[in-house]
Amino acid sequence: DAVTWYAENVLPILRRDAPGLVTTIIGSNAPPALEAFAAPDFVIAGFIPDVTPFYEKARLSISPLRYGAGVKGKVNLAMQYGVPVVATPLSVEGMFLTHEKDVLVADTAEAFAAAIIRVNTDAALWARLRAGGLENIEAHFSRATARRALASLLDLD
Repeated sequence: DAVTWYAENVLPILRRDAPGLVTTIIGSNAPPALEAFAAPDFVIAGFIPDVTPFYEKARLSISPLRYGAGVKGKVNLAMQYGVPVVATPLSVEGMFLTHEKDVLVADTAEAFAAAIIRVNTDAALWARLRAGGLENIEAHFSRATARRALASLLDLD
């Protein structure tokens, strides 16, 4: 649903306002309806056993979720690699993320496309989001944070 919404609503805006920008979708079993959107600027890479090379080259990550709950692992994974994230409000619920500090949040296709363009063209914003994302991971989702929480719960302090 999220990627289909992106392809149908955000991608046309990017093609108009930022031609040449390439979106790569990683994940197995893309439905045929989504495969129909494949193009040079919308690459459906499929299952990738090691995503490290993709994140090392990525300028940003997107999370256009429209429904779901809980911590979004792909958002955390991107931030762990130091890749800024553009996300819908639902994508960042409960993740201690702040718009403009460690993520850009957008709730419409127009705002989502504008946020993607901003991150791709504003070096200072990109650096701020990268640093904020890494700090968020360290503060809330690192092994050290998990150890402290478990020690507290088990009264090991």
